[in-house]
Amino acid sequence: MSDTGGPDTDPGEDADAAPAPAWWGTGAAATQCEGAAPRSDWAGWEADGFVPPSADGNGFRTRFADDLALVAEHGLLTFRLTVEWARLEPSPGQWDTDAADHLVRVLSAAEEAGVAVWACLLHGSGPGWFTDDQRGWRAGREAVLAWARHVDRVAEAIGDRVAGWVPVHEPDTLARLGYGEGTFPPGRRDEDDHRTARATLRAAEAEAARLLRSGKQPVAVSAPFGPDAAGPDAADRDPDDLLVVSAPVGTLARELERTAGAAPDAELLVVTGDPAPGSADERATRMRTGVRAVTEAASTVAVRGAFVLPALDGYEWHRGFTAALGLFDRDRNPRPALDAIPRQPRDR
Repeated sequence: MSDTGGPDTDPGEDADAAPAPAWWGTGAAATQCEGAAPRSDWAGWEADGFVPPSADGNGFRTRFADDLALVAEHGLLTFRLTVEWARLEPSPGQWDTDAADHLVRVLSAAEEAGVAVWACLLHGSGPGWFTDDQRGWRAGREAVLAWARHVDRVAEAIGDRVAGWVPVHEPDTLARLGYGEGTFPPGRRDEDDHRTARATLRAAEAEAARLLRSGKQPVAVSAPFGPDAAGPDAADRDPDDLLVVSAPVGTLARELERTAGAAPDAELLVVTGDPAPGSADERATRMRTGVRAVTEAASTVAVRGAFVLPALDGYEWHRGFTAALGLFDRDRNPRPALDAIPRQPRDR
């Protein structure tokens, strides 16, 4: 592979000794960068006073063209965009054409900026009618069918405009937070509900991957490892799917080693970030450690690419706007951690 580093990067002293991922990118959850969709379960969670209001996130919904140009200017030419289910289907069976048109405008702006978009179809929030009125991921097969109809519509609407798919962000964690610990909607604290939701979310991810596999773009599914994992054994996965390794920079090396050991023939997609507190310099140091972990893993297992989330400071769920986790601040100024990330050449 060709060099992915830029003049301002320091991916680690061993970076040249191992093949690098094809690219490094960024992105965010829709709620973080746009604020909660009005008909989402998270909007209801805010209205009930469980979490701080998200307002418009960091303003990405109106500033998307400038923000995509910004990340491209800094050599991050791959972006993971969350396609918010609650905006596209605010009521059961109702497809919001205005929301779909907005999504196409965002993808057009990405194309103009030279940014390849991977679409994530579920990250943290869902429609209120699904989570609250139809028992959400406790509903088993019924939930998977409702989800599959949505996936089909999204694929038809934008399937020719994206570079890849990530059906569900951390399904096991979402099940634990929403149905075991009760800190995400619907706020359940029941181990039976947790097990059911976890199995249903994994089934939903597998069904989405099956549907999306019919297109030309790669599909990335969650690695079935880690403390929350409830997915199939590595041997049961579709060989065409990438495996997502999602972990903070502090534990990334361990998770990469675990996945590479269990599925040495798999191609990986890395999703990472740094949610820990610390100064800008401390965060930059930790980011260099994370980059080094990915680079070293790439010497023994194929790594397609890596996303560092979030791109910009925004809404951070229960922490509201108090956390500064982005590669850029809300005024769009780059942070030192950005210099730790290898840049993608424009001619790739």
